Amino acid sequence: MLSRRSALTCALLLAGSARVASGFAVVLTNDVEHARITVADYPGQRDVVVVAWQDVPGVTPASGAMIYRADGDSHPARYFAVGGGGRFALIEHGRGRRSRGAIAPSFDVVSDDPQRPLAMAPDSSQRVDAPALLAQYGAFENIAAADEPRTVIDAAIAARLAQANQACGSRITAKLQWQTFATPASARLAKQAVSILQAIEAVCGDKDYAAAVRGVHELRVDYQADAGALRLERTGATLAVRFSDTSFNPRETAQRWLTDHL
Repeated sequence: MLSRRSALTCALLLAGSARVASGFAVVLTNDVEHARITVADYPGQRDVVVVAWQDVPGVTPASGAMIYRADGDSHPARYFAVGGGGRFALIEHGRGRRSRGAIAPSFDVVSDDPQRPLAMAPDSSQRVDAPALLAQYGAFENIAAADEPRTVIDAAIAARLAQANQACGSRITAKLQWQTFATPASARLAKQAVSILQAIEAVCGDKDYAAAVRGVHELRVDYQADAGALRLERTGATLAVRFSDTSFNPRETAQRWLTDHL
C-alpha cells in the first residue's frame, strides 16, 4: 500500500511534462485562508528554491521553511521538498518563463489531496528578503548561527540527545567527527545533528520503531563537502550520518529514512 506522501507524489507526477524555468522570488498569498508562502532561488543550485510557509491549512507546523527542487522538465512546473519529507507540493499555474522582472506565476499548494489544492496568488506589493528567507530555513533546520561557538552547538546536541533517549527509552551516544567539520561554514552544519535526533524522537511515537531505535547505541555524524544528499547508514548498533553542503532538510529526510530502514 502506498503511503499518503507516496500517493500524493504519484498523483502529481501524472500532471504532465514539459520544461521548468528558474530564477525568481515571489510572495504567494490566499486572502480567504490568510495563508502565505514565500519562494526564492537557493543560491548556486539549479532548479532549487527555499520555500517558507505561514498558516497554510492542513500543514503543521504552522510556519517553517524547507528546500524544494523542481521535478525535472515539467509543465506545469512542480516542486517537491528535497528528501521527500515535505508538508506540501507546489504546482505552478500559467505559461511563460519565471524570471526576475517577469510576471510571477500563481501556484496550487497540495498538502494531502491532489483534487483539493489551495490556490495561491502572487502579491506584487510584497518584496522577498532572500537573506532572511535563508536564515528562516537555517533556524528551522538547526543550522548554527555564524558566531555560534562549538560549546553551544555541543550543548544543544546533548540536550536534544537526552530528550530523544527519554522518548525512545534508548541509550544512544552522539559522536560528532569534529575534524571533518573543518571550516566555519561546515561547523554550522554540525548542529543539524539536532535535526537527526528530532527525527529519531518523532519515529519513537510508534512502539515498533521505538523498539528498533533501542537497538541503536551510537549516532556518528560527519561531513563531506561534495557528498550530495543526506546519507544515513546503519551498521549494527551504529547509525552513521553524513552531512554535506547540499544535505537539505535533514530532519524530514532522516525521519523518512528511519521509517523505511529501521
